Amino acid sequence: MSDSDLLFGSEDEQPTPASQLQDQIKPWRVLIVDDEEQVHKVTSLVLGSCLFDHQPIELIHAYSTAEAKSLLSTQDSFALAIIDVVMETDDAGLELVKYIREQLQDNHIRLVLRTGQPGQAPEDTVIAKFDINDYKNKTELTSTKLKTLLYSTLRSYRDILAIETNRKGLYNLIDATSKIVDTQQLPVFASAVLEEIGTLLNLDSEAVCTHTPVDAVAAKARKQYYSILAATGEVKQILDQSHQLPDEITRYFDQAKRANKSLYEEPVYVGYYHTDLAGENLLYVKPNAPLKKMGRHLLDMYTRCVAITHNNLSQKDEVKRSRQELVYVLSETIERRQPDESNHVRRVSKMAYLLAKAAGKDDNFCERLKLAAPLHDIGTIGIADEVLTKRGQYTEQDREEMARHAEIGEAILGKSDKPVLKMASIIAAQHHERWDGQGVKGLKAEQIDEAARFVTVVDVIDALGCQKSYRPAFKDEEIIEFIKENSGKIFDPSIAETALELSDDFKRIRLHHPDRY
Repeated sequence: MSDSDLLFGSEDEQPTPASQLQDQIKPWRVLIVDDEEQVHKVTSLVLGSCLFDHQPIELIHAYSTAEAKSLLSTQDSFALAIIDVVMETDDAGLELVKYIREQLQDNHIRLVLRTGQPGQAPEDTVIAKFDINDYKNKTELTSTKLKTLLYSTLRSYRDILAIETNRKGLYNLIDATSKIVDTQQLPVFASAVLEEIGTLLNLDSEAVCTHTPVDAVAAKARKQYYSILAATGEVKQILDQSHQLPDEITRYFDQAKRANKSLYEEPVYVGYYHTDLAGENLLYVKPNAPLKKMGRHLLDMYTRCVAITHNNLSQKDEVKRSRQELVYVLSETIERRQPDESNHVRRVSKMAYLLAKAAGKDDNFCERLKLAAPLHDIGTIGIADEVLTKRGQYTEQDREEMARHAEIGEAILGKSDKPVLKMASIIAAQHHERWDGQGVKGLKAEQIDEAARFVTVVDVIDALGCQKSYRPAFKDEEIIEFIKENSGKIFDPSIAETALELSDDFKRIRLHHPDRY
């Protein structure tokens, strides 16, 4: 396959009778501009029944420059305009060319000047000065040459549109790829690229892209053999209603998996691509017209693109999970020194993330908070065991000693310039500050870092829900009442209000990560 095959497609077949075409096929629109009635009649006789690329030719006639301008500015785009040079004036055709290129800014339409008076506008001068695609003397345009002119200019117009469509498709592909942040956003990427390729190939009928084995990317497919990443057309409607992949598509996917390669059985294309980490990616497409080499090549590229992207995202997600688990292990190791603490850091991490998302914070902030929040009590590593493990109420001296954990945590984490650890250092230092300024350092309201304000709320909510040696766990309604009473005192009022709206979500987190005594 050559580069030209990929870009422009294969050579066109010989013309076939127009009667064999279906009425709904879009024609190639050709504008004939000439002030001689006989020229229009002859042109219609020669070109009227021609076909190009299985599409008919629609001839539109204009008998003056003014009429041509009206048609060009008000009707659908034209593929070709054959323009007489001398009409109302000796240079009417030349002025029309300037109007099309300069005022209408139409650089796609192919323009051919045709004249019966070549002396009025010499060919070498016109070709050099005006943005036209050909210049013909009426006397030399035989029936065969007129058809040759038609096919060559339409082929050029078709290929220009293909390049333009490919360029737009590439921009959309880059834009879709740039929006991917984590594995959960792969369906956004897959849908965007699928829709763009559908536009490129005119794939209006149905298309679906899947990835196996089943994972968190498509939770609805947990009970199916194939999980759906994206779907368009009729297939999407079926999936929305039944959540069941049609048997026909399943058979095609099974066939491609057994063969370990892409398949094309007209009218269906099945793309297949496999990576060790992301698994097997498959693409089913049923276009409304036979696919050419370029179409199949683009679909192969799409399948490969989704597979490689998913593979990279899976690696990224694995690193992220490992990093998160390392933070949990470190925090829980310190947490075990406190007899009443169990799974507290995991719950605080997940609750803080959820609260920040609900408050409208961006993904980067929320992800950093998820990693930084579990380290909020890391400073307890520097507190004496007799204080940290004490049963019963603290004395004033005990409370002063325990309060040092904020300063110790800040010192431990503050040595790093990494964004997550810098945030963790601030949270460790400020999570016992109060909105009213009555906290350890006396910081007030927005003087307290926003990340610390989020953690302050969820830290207290989770701590109140835990059983302590000196008190039972608070009931749900008691926790809610405590948050309400201390909104604007201990807690940022806005964050406290959002936290109250998430009460049920916080309960589910506690059920999923219960205390272990």
